[in-house]
Amino acid sequence: MRLLALLLTLTGLAAGELTAADKKPLRALLITGGCCHDYAKQKDILKQGLERRINIVIDQAHSDDKSTKPPLPIFGKPDYAKDYDIIIHDECAAGISEANTIAGVLAPHRKGVPGVNLHCAMHSYRSGDFRKPVKPGADNAKWFEYIGLQSTGHGPQQPIEIKFENNVPFITKGIENWTTQREELYNNVQVLPNAKVVARGVQGNRKAVVAWTNDYNGTRVFSTSIGHNNVTVADPRYLNLVARGILWAVKREDMKVAKPKNESFDLNSKPKPQSAGGKKNAKNSVPRNAATGKKVTASSEEANKGNLAKHAVDGDPTTRWCAANSAPGSWLQVDLGQAQDIQNVRLIWEKANGAYKYRIEGSTDARDWKLLVDQSKNKEVRQVTPHKVDAKNTRYFKITYLGAKPAYWGSFWEFEAHTGALPELPRKVVKASQKSTNAPPKTNEPRVNAPDGFNLTVFAQPPLVNYPVCLTAASTGELFVGIDEQGSLGKEKGRGRVVRCLDTDGDGKADEVNTFAKMDHPRGLIYDNGRLWVLHPPYLTLYEDTDRDGVADREKRLVSGISTDYVGKRGADHTTNGIRMGIDGWIYIAVGDFGFYNAVGADGRTLSRRGGGIVRVRPDGTEMEIYNWGQRNILDACIDPYMNIFTRDNTNDGGGWDIRFSHVIQTAEYGYPSWYKNFPEEIMPTLADYGGGSGCGGMFYHDTRWPEPFSHGVYTCDWGRSAVFLHNPAPNGATFDAHQETFLAINRPTDIDVDGSGRMYVSSWQGGGFSYSHPNVGFVVQLTPKKHKPKPFPDVTQLSEKELYALLTGPSQVQNLHAKLEILRRGRSEQNTGELVKIASDSGIPLAGRVAAIFTLKQLDGTAATANLLKLSEQPDITEFALRALTDRSSQLENVDSAPFVRALKSGNLRVRAQALVSLGRLGDTSAARAILPHAAAPRLAKRPKQNEPNPAAVIPHLATRALVALKPVDTLLAALDTGYHATALSVLKYIHDDTVADTLINRAKAKPDLATFTTLVRLYHREGEYTQGWWGTRPDTSGPYFDRAMWSSSDKIESGLKAALAQAPKETVDLVKAVLARHKVKISGLPTGHAVAKADTANGPIRIPQPTGDPKKWIASLGEKLATERAMKAKGNPKRGEKLFTSQACIVCHTTLDGQTPKGPHLADIGKRYKTHELIQSILNPNAIVAQGFDTYSFTLDDNSVHLGFVTLESADTISIRNAAGIAADLPAKQIKKREKIPASSMPPGLVAGLNPEQLADLLAYIKSI
Repeated sequence: MRLLALLLTLTGLAAGELTAADKKPLRALLITGGCCHDYAKQKDILKQGLERRINIVIDQAHSDDKSTKPPLPIFGKPDYAKDYDIIIHDECAAGISEANTIAGVLAPHRKGVPGVNLHCAMHSYRSGDFRKPVKPGADNAKWFEYIGLQSTGHGPQQPIEIKFENNVPFITKGIENWTTQREELYNNVQVLPNAKVVARGVQGNRKAVVAWTNDYNGTRVFSTSIGHNNVTVADPRYLNLVARGILWAVKREDMKVAKPKNESFDLNSKPKPQSAGGKKNAKNSVPRNAATGKKVTASSEEANKGNLAKHAVDGDPTTRWCAANSAPGSWLQVDLGQAQDIQNVRLIWEKANGAYKYRIEGSTDARDWKLLVDQSKNKEVRQVTPHKVDAKNTRYFKITYLGAKPAYWGSFWEFEAHTGALPELPRKVVKASQKSTNAPPKTNEPRVNAPDGFNLTVFAQPPLVNYPVCLTAASTGELFVGIDEQGSLGKEKGRGRVVRCLDTDGDGKADEVNTFAKMDHPRGLIYDNGRLWVLHPPYLTLYEDTDRDGVADREKRLVSGISTDYVGKRGADHTTNGIRMGIDGWIYIAVGDFGFYNAVGADGRTLSRRGGGIVRVRPDGTEMEIYNWGQRNILDACIDPYMNIFTRDNTNDGGGWDIRFSHVIQTAEYGYPSWYKNFPEEIMPTLADYGGGSGCGGMFYHDTRWPEPFSHGVYTCDWGRSAVFLHNPAPNGATFDAHQETFLAINRPTDIDVDGSGRMYVSSWQGGGFSYSHPNVGFVVQLTPKKHKPKPFPDVTQLSEKELYALLTGPSQVQNLHAKLEILRRGRSEQNTGELVKIASDSGIPLAGRVAAIFTLKQLDGTAATANLLKLSEQPDITEFALRALTDRSSQLENVDSAPFVRALKSGNLRVRAQALVSLGRLGDTSAARAILPHAAAPRLAKRPKQNEPNPAAVIPHLATRALVALKPVDTLLAALDTGYHATALSVLKYIHDDTVADTLINRAKAKPDLATFTTLVRLYHREGEYTQGWWGTRPDTSGPYFDRAMWSSSDKIESGLKAALAQAPKETVDLVKAVLARHKVKISGLPTGHAVAKADTANGPIRIPQPTGDPKKWIASLGEKLATERAMKAKGNPKRGEKLFTSQACIVCHTTLDGQTPKGPHLADIGKRYKTHELIQSILNPNAIVAQGFDTYSFTLDDNSVHLGFVTLESADTISIRNAAGIAADLPAKQIKKREKIPASSMPPGLVAGLNPEQLADLLAYIKSI
């Protein structure tokens, strides 16, 4: 390795930048279209399958034309192969015989561009008498000479037995003979001299060459006549053959061919739409009536999902009208064309379990309306609602939706108006509408509802963009999407990539998509000026597109090890996640609670930390540092223009830590998992607890071009609740007050970003599971306010200095950021420094622009900016930002005096005071400790908030405490023990494991025993153990104050000191210390013991299911999963009856339902908000079908070779508690576990509800949803 690094250095390449030849993918153009084949599907199968196998990016030139003369995009363009390494011909153009066209197609190959030819390409571009053997050089031989074989036709579709020969060893390496399904065997008129046979096929009595290579005037060409049907094209053996043929043709036999696991493709093309004049299936049609097919108008319609107004009268019970929002007052109007005497009307509402409120009116002229039906107070649940009406001489009907319970939208399948008696509605019509009502979402139909006042388009979707995990929008509009087909729990390599999406015609839809770079587990992206930062655990890598062709040609590893080995064991769930760049120039990394071990930056700096929070690093991979800690699996850092950071945590399934919306402040400790439950006074309080959910990507968006309240707020994706939330937190002292409202209803959102023009993008994981499911998963949408007209964002490299500074202070933080980056690229100058100081000082400029100027100044001038920043800090409205910039880089603290920060502690502005405390902790000047100490005093509150409630008064004391812990001013703190700050000093000393501290406190406890001193000594008895490896799982020990209790140099002294001091302490003090010992989980022989903090779960009996009753034919076991599901979803469940079943069917043995209960299995509170009804039913009836994240079953092998299976209910450094499928709990000593592995099965045994009927299952579901 040293020799390799030396050679690379000598040739001008650093070891981290070895990419030019080996890393840059091949570029291929795939040509498809023409007669007789499903090219629409096959082009996507080929692209996906080949890109998974080899390092290649495939662009497509496709024609939808189905004739033998398709107008292919390459015709008339002899340079169509420019910039491509290889051309893949898969067109059926047998009718193209013009010499000029054929010459144009062959032109690149004559010049040396390799080719691969599939199936019907053999019969394309034929001229003259092609049925007889052609002669070399003849006009009708041109295409065959390129192919290397002449074929004129094929036989019937039957299986072909393929046998490989070893004439081209690289292509056939590792490929075994196989028999296809139905395929066409092409005949061989002749095999030309320069061809070599790769494989032959046998179909009954017929034989032919089916794969071969050709030397076309020195250019390599590979061909196979196999590949008529989708099932063949999707066969891994076929894709492997084509992949190896490509590598042989481009002379890249050194490249590896991957073997994707669990690969699948959607082999069915979309059905052809029914023609306007086509007849509907009479069996499933609504009876024809006066409204059928008539003109309709509506207040709005859900156009993005195809739920149009016309569907309300089309006679089809499987299509519907739906309003574009949930607001009462939505209406639909039908024009019968002429006045008629209507006696009966009928509505088929969307939901079978809804009580809809509405009214129906009639009119002759659409101006004066008569009320015909008034259901404004309806409480009855009915899907089909017939009504007799007195509507003589009526031409217009208006149906107005007034609300529903549950809160369904205004939506119905059909409206009927009959002049006579109401005909019976065929049962198949009702069943068809109910089936459509209850059908799970189709993965290829994006489910998203635009907020009022916004335009929405589906920007990208499968197959070109699927499994979108993360995204970033270039300022200029390109969208980069991180794709991870492994999902959150998959571990198979080779399924990750970043694609670049372009909308070239401005219609809100991507029309060009290509692979920018490949990597495993992309989780966070940042793009600027040809550079893409990708967080793909365990790495942070910079990919560069130096020639701006849309494909990365250089990569450099910036940080290695920014995760643990659990990425390979469990997948990327709970690992390092999203990345964002602040205006201060740092990249902020959201660290899930895997933590990281031995993360190494580009400058060699190494960090390790158990747990989760935020780490930040410079864009070049240097100066990596921990920003804050103690959070649970955050997936993004939402950074506003003023460097406030907000996060949305994930729930820990009933352990008291739910979705927390937090204001993240530097140095703060948020308490997960060891402090929040039993030591809540020590944590930085959250802003709000929003219950269950699954927080995903997020961002802060500031853009005054957008309307309020959308122009300045936090946007967070919640995968579990299928929503994007908008937060407009209001300032409150040093922090904020929480706010949350639903911005966008979208199925399984994963990430969000905005470009410089003000176009928002949101990605969805719709249709996907926790690992690879199928190809058609997810989509990306684009949103813009209707009153905002996006203008193209300029190329900042071409702007003048004046234009750049206008962008730096412009209306959008995206503009501010990219203007700053360009200013930095242009370098230092007196003019730039002067302009930045001028902007920062100008109170007439928006504050966001002034803050941008302050941090640009710091990044541009470094330590030379100190004098200007000190002067700027004297302006009250920007003091906090100048103070932050002064201490922002630990490498640039030289000559920064603590005096201005100490003075700032007296500021009446709590935000200034908070920043001064953070800065003083970073400066390391212990002389400031005396000024900091008073601010660490705990606030006096009439009522102490709960651990998951906001507490603005605690922010300053917490930051002061963290500053003192960073400084470790032992002498100052010990001296304060004899002052009025005695309690405050002790509250800081409990974090400082120092021998002098221990000695002093022991002596004080002996001389004057008091509870506060004893408590501090008990806390200091243990310290947190060194973190070397592993993860604490999804249910770690939350008792605290340490996860891994370890002894240290003064532990023995503290033990003997406690014994001696307690021996002479008053009984009431000893009794109080008992509780302290129990709370801290300190057990010392000879000391009194207290009661455990939490009561243990003593129930540990096996699951016992009662004998089923009733008619066996109605039992779920008899009906089967499908029918039982359909009936349960139609039934109206009773929560009270369901609660009894929850106990009788043994659900209560393994599930908790209330926060704070002792963990014993999956927590069900709020589960109805996170999972759809059909998903819950599947989890109950077929537990092994989908094992949700965090509910995995593990196998533990102990030193004695005993094996234990179960669901982890609690995990500490010493013990892992599990509950097995029978409901029996067990504790396993951590030190005796020699192997731990996840198994693909649920701990929940099947058949628990087999003896219930579907209606009882509906009761059980009703209770579960009510929890």
